[in-house]
Amino acid sequence: MKPRAQLDAELDRLAAMMPPWLQHLRHEAQFWPQFNALAKEILDQAADEDMQYVQGRLDFMLKTHACGLPVAAINTDADPAGCQPM
Repeated sequence: MKPRAQLDAELDRLAAMMPPWLQHLRHEAQFWPQFNALAKEILDQAADEDMQYVQGRLDFMLKTHACGLPVAAINTDADPAGCQPM
């Protein structure tokens, strides 16, 4: 398990990737498997006591950056209805 500081660093890197990634996305369907794989890597390294925190950060990223994408393949607890426009 990674300490929260390392989890935060990984989450910060993922959040920084989101705007250019989404801007250059060729097709929306490519986003979800890639995002889910990266998110799973971070979640897999989180201790039980950090899981809710990490999931909350991932959900916030999606609400902030990926609102306009179809959510059929989403694999987190994010509520697309709560999204803010991009």
